[in-house]
Amino acid sequence: MTARNRQESAQSVPIPISVIGGDRLSREVVLTIADLTQRAPGLTATTPNARRSGISIRGIGKTSGNDNMEAAVGVIVDDVFLGHVGMTYQDFTDLAQVEVLRGPQGTLLGKNTTLGVIKYTSKVPTFTPEGLVEGEAGLSPGATKVRASYSNALIPDKLAFRVSAFLDKQTGDILNVNSDGGHWHERNRWGGRLQLLLNASDTLTLKLNADAAKTDENSNTKPFMVDPTTLNDGSVRTTTYTTRLSRDYFGGYVPIIGSWSKIDLDMARPVVTENSGVSLIANWTPGAVELTSISAVRWFSFDAKNDSEQTRFAIARSGTLVDTKQYSQEFRLAGKVIPTLDYQVGLYLFKIDTKTTGRSTYGADAGAFYATDAQYRTLNTTAGRTFLRAALGDVFQTNYQDPVSDSQAVFGQVNWAATDRLSVTAGLRYTREQKTNSITRTTTLLSGAPLISTGNATADAIRAAQVGTDYARIDGDKIKNDAVAWLINPSFKLTDAILLYASASSGEKSGAVAFENNGTKRNVLPEKATDYELGIKASLLDRRLTLNVNLYHTKVRDYQNVTSEVDPTSSTGYSSRLGNIPGIKARGVEFDAAFTVDRALTITAGGAYNKATYSDWSTATCPRSYPSSIPICDNTGRQIVGAPKWTGILGFNYVREVAGSGASLHLFGNSSWRSRHNLEQLLSDYGWQKAYTLTDLGIGVIGEVAGLKTELSLVAKNVFDTKYTTSVNDFSNTAPVGYDGIGARRYVAAILRTRF
Repeated sequence: MTARNRQESAQSVPIPISVIGGDRLSREVVLTIADLTQRAPGLTATTPNARRSGISIRGIGKTSGNDNMEAAVGVIVDDVFLGHVGMTYQDFTDLAQVEVLRGPQGTLLGKNTTLGVIKYTSKVPTFTPEGLVEGEAGLSPGATKVRASYSNALIPDKLAFRVSAFLDKQTGDILNVNSDGGHWHERNRWGGRLQLLLNASDTLTLKLNADAAKTDENSNTKPFMVDPTTLNDGSVRTTTYTTRLSRDYFGGYVPIIGSWSKIDLDMARPVVTENSGVSLIANWTPGAVELTSISAVRWFSFDAKNDSEQTRFAIARSGTLVDTKQYSQEFRLAGKVIPTLDYQVGLYLFKIDTKTTGRSTYGADAGAFYATDAQYRTLNTTAGRTFLRAALGDVFQTNYQDPVSDSQAVFGQVNWAATDRLSVTAGLRYTREQKTNSITRTTTLLSGAPLISTGNATADAIRAAQVGTDYARIDGDKIKNDAVAWLINPSFKLTDAILLYASASSGEKSGAVAFENNGTKRNVLPEKATDYELGIKASLLDRRLTLNVNLYHTKVRDYQNVTSEVDPTSSTGYSSRLGNIPGIKARGVEFDAAFTVDRALTITAGGAYNKATYSDWSTATCPRSYPSSIPICDNTGRQIVGAPKWTGILGFNYVREVAGSGASLHLFGNSSWRSRHNLEQLLSDYGWQKAYTLTDLGIGVIGEVAGLKTELSLVAKNVFDTKYTTSVNDFSNTAPVGYDGIGARRYVAAILRTRF
């Protein structure tokens, strides 16, 4: 593993870490962040689309789509930190391993890694031929998937290359009953990577890495599940999504509510996401020291056009256009001061510029939907309906922001072998950060013509309530921030097979230059985490059993999150805002284990108990099921959003040669369980996800075909077809409760894999 920027055995690294090797990733078809959450305890994610992706460790992390907000769980791919969480929305193939590091990692790894890191490592170019081709045919639902890689020398012992590519097409499991047709929740993505490795001399190596990936898929769905008729005090909701659509204008239309397999979309379009990047890694070892340089540039773009109300009527389409570019440069120097004291020091420079444009387009039926009951009655006449359609028909609004972040950091970490058994690691990182942002709101007709009065005061009022007031560019209050991260990490080898360790660490995620919905400036405070760990790593029973157990206590101050607040000026009655929650505390225990029963059978297991609560959130906005007379709720002491208290993982891999056949039988599986937890940002009663289990199973035959090692497998993912979601949006007066993180349903495929 490479968690500390050097090759080490995972059992000798005194931090809580899960390592999933490349063979297992390939065998179990672990391609995405969502797949990874079923194999690493403490890791959760929601991935309805790239921009809305959220990754959490121990229940804490980024959970909402906001381009001003940076992630607290860092993702590093081939030593390059990904600055926008949307850069993780792709298939990761041809991997050597994935490491999931829990707890602050900011003294060495990237920026904003205050809660943990996911570290991807690709297979490197080889100087001998090495190749893999996988073909996958989906049986239920239909799919065509191909993954391939090849590596060889261009100049013997001097220059080698590695190329890999993937195609992932899978039919969606949600049928669009609209005349537009199609299946949503599909996959339609492809990408590739090219690496060149140059041994320039005995002391200098260079590795060039170029990658690109794209998705163009009907994937961004939010099926509506329930539209409550009353609030929690029993009072009747007078205006709801359902009552709006029951107006005679819509001709008795009955919307789809409560279905996991059907949706009605007429204004949605496929979500397009593009990821690409180039990096150059140079390693120079002129003697007793090693100098590493990592230079990288990455691009990310995202284009969503969503059907806002999910009906067959021309009401509204919304979606965000994002263009991000990041630059990073890291220098590291490593060596030994004396035989018992080694060090790493470095300089890290990072810049990210994200241009984000929120877009809302209204159709001819929007006025009839967004009007209040009184406004609708006023205009629901033969002559009035002309103004009802003119109120919002062809209105187009954009909200543009341009958050820019510059970061400079110096860091160092030392490892002191005090005795043969006692070691101490200490680290320090100092970061300076400068952030700017601006915002502009513009409303026109789709033609580009300016808005003018409809000629009717009621229709003008409908429009004004929905689109608000435009404003020219407003520059936010700049941020100049200094932060210090530190780590103290002693460890003791009780025996050669048992390692005891403890750690205390602290890290900080920078604040954000942000705005209220009306353009008012309002910056977000930095998020600070302090963490304590106590663990044991043991290799027992003649190293057949690996057992790692870790206790942790994490405190987060000024936790950054997007929540809702009461807003009488909004058509929904609420507004979304990025802000700070005063305090969060997570305490628990995690374990990872692997047992080699015999040469044929290996069993893996993991799990966690996680008591993650709001230590201070006494002024939370109440969920929307509360009457307006109770705007504030005290959430102090409640389990935080998206954090199951219990998780468990169990897997196995069995390979047995069939006597006399020259072939082997291969059985494998993985099952993960999560306890009941709330997925709505304000802990609504409608946000509960009941406990669920996800099980993947596979059976295959391994043999030689034309001299090549080949395996034919039948793989079933979510074999019991469990229905679940990873994110819930509460209802408003224009939308029901929506599940915008619905998990993949059962998928069965045949896979033919050949290595050469």
